[in-house]
Amino acid sequence: MRLVRETTYAVPPGPQETLHVNMQRTLLAWLLGAVSASAAADDIVVLNSGNRMSGSIVALSRGELTFSVEGARARPRPGAGRIDIDWQNVAELRSEDTFYVWLASGERHIGSLAATNGRMVVHTPEGPREVALLEVVEIEPASAADFAGRLSGSIDVGFEFLSANDEIDWTLNAEAQHRTTNYRTTASINSLLRRRDGTTAHRRNRLKLDSRRLLDNRWFAQAMSIAEEDRELDLDSRFLLGASYGRTFVRSQRMEFAAFAGVNADRERFRGHRADTLFEAHAGVDWEWFELAADTSIALDAITYFAPDQPRLRVDLEAALRHDISDDYYLSLYVFESYNSDPPEALEKSDLGVALTFGRSF
Repeated sequence: MRLVRETTYAVPPGPQETLHVNMQRTLLAWLLGAVSASAAADDIVVLNSGNRMSGSIVALSRGELTFSVEGARARPRPGAGRIDIDWQNVAELRSEDTFYVWLASGERHIGSLAATNGRMVVHTPEGPREVALLEVVEIEPASAADFAGRLSGSIDVGFEFLSANDEIDWTLNAEAQHRTTNYRTTASINSLLRRRDGTTAHRRNRLKLDSRRLLDNRWFAQAMSIAEEDRELDLDSRFLLGASYGRTFVRSQRMEFAAFAGVNADRERFRGHRADTLFEAHAGVDWEWFELAADTSIALDAITYFAPDQPRLRVDLEAALRHDISDDYYLSLYVFESYNSDPPEALEKSDLGVALTFGRSF
């Protein structure tokens, strides 16, 4: 009997088979990487009650953390549902994404987040920075770097018609704000029109643009421009350019208060009088208070102008009481006052107005 030993030789794959195997391996690696990246992209928030959610951090503002959860329907918007969480109810927060973080002290940091036990660590390029959780007043994704992603604002209108005197009252208030790490620019318009028996009884229009360069320790430099008319004061036109320096003294999860002072030049023309140019000093305050539970906020802006070589004192004041009635919609009680202690002869000194409006924020 002869034993025959069989030898098996592996046949190397052909070029086509090798290409096919490599494509399979590449596709498998890509899928595993995509799944891993998707899992790592989920942010985690844990509440004091122990409830845990995964999703995406949208922003922290005014004491509310907006968190996006896929499948939630807390707010009627397309895509993932957005849930507003009281910042004081957050026990733990983690994200590998990059965020801008503003503190009550005025400090600003950028990095990924890890918060627990009342402390937050921001992993900045310079190293970890640990802060108290309640010292954090604003969080914004660094990915929202495009112009639209940094734009916010509101618009509200009021309308009234009285058939007895064929009277129409119209009020429009609108504001848009664009914010970057170092700048905050705000444009606003306030318009009031009252017509009675086909004749304009009152017309007031005011357009304001101001930009603030945010500095260390809550200080800021500001440039502003204002264009306005006010028929009640017989003011045909006023154009103002000014610069000031100020500080945000309080910035918390419930209130902001800032004061500033500077100089300005304005050219104004009253009806029946020639145009005049004045150089003035000014001082002003911005104050805003917001209540989370009741969705109510109060805002007050006031500026006083005075010229060293003239007895005139001028005051511009705007205030608004706003209450949310549904998602992004609100009612507002708007009050304004324009006062001039020494107007041209026989002209009114004060124009005071109150309007109830309905609006939407964006």
